[in-house]
Amino acid sequence: MSVDDRLRSAFGETDRGWDERVPDALAVVTARRRHESVVRRGAAAALVAAAVAVAVVAAPDDGRESPTPPLTTPPSPSVDVGTPNGPLEGTWTSGSITAEDVRAAARDAGRPGVAAAMLDVLPPRPFRIVLLVTGTGLNQGFLSSEGETSANDVEAIEIEGSRIFLRPRNAPGGVNEHAWVLEDGVLRLAFVSTTEADTDGVPGEAWQRLLYDTSAFTRGP
Repeated sequence: MSVDDRLRSAFGETDRGWDERVPDALAVVTARRRHESVVRRGAAAALVAAAVAVAVVAAPDDGRESPTPPLTTPPSPSVDVGTPNGPLEGTWTSGSITAEDVRAAARDAGRPGVAAAMLDVLPPRPFRIVLLVTGTGLNQGFLSSEGETSANDVEAIEIEGSRIFLRPRNAPGGVNEHAWVLEDGVLRLAFVSTTEADTDGVPGEAWQRLLYDTSAFTRGP
C-alpha cells in the first residue's frame, strides 16, 4: 500500500459536506479580490513612471497586517476558481524533521519554552511530514523513519494568488496564512499569520511553522 493510500486510510471517510462549502467561500473571496484589483488599477496608472526602477509588490488590504515572508523566489501565479488547488493536488512529503527543528519553530513563534510540550506529542525523531491535497481538502500526517504513516490534522485549503489559507476542522474559526512558491516541483511555504489559539499551551503559530515551513515539500512519498 502506498503512502498516499495509507494516509487516506488513516483519515477515514472524507466529509463531503465540508468540501462542498469551501468552493462557495473561495468564489466569494476571489470575486472580492477582483473587485479590489479593478478599483486599484486606475490609481496605479499614475505611478507607472515612478515604478520603472523599483518594483513594489503589495498585498491587497483585506484587514490582515502580515509581514512579508522571507521568500526570494517570485510567488506562484493565481489559480483559477475552476481548479482551486490544481497545482497542489496530490501527495507531498517533507525532508526529515529533527528535535532541533521543533525547538527552532518554538523560538520563531516567540515561545521557546513550549518545545518540550511539542516534542512530547510528536513521533520519534526524525520524521517526515506528508500532505495529501484532494480538491479543497488537505490531510496532514507523519511519516516515521520506518515508513509508518499516522494522521495528524485535516484542513480546508484555499489559494489566493501567492497566499495559501488553511482552516483546520478541529479549530472552527481558525485561519492560517502562508506564502507559497512552487518551483521545479518543490513546494515551499512561509508563515504569515494565524488566528488559532493555543492548544495545550502550544501556540498555533509554533505548530504552523513546524509542520509547513520547516522543510520544503516534494511530490510523492
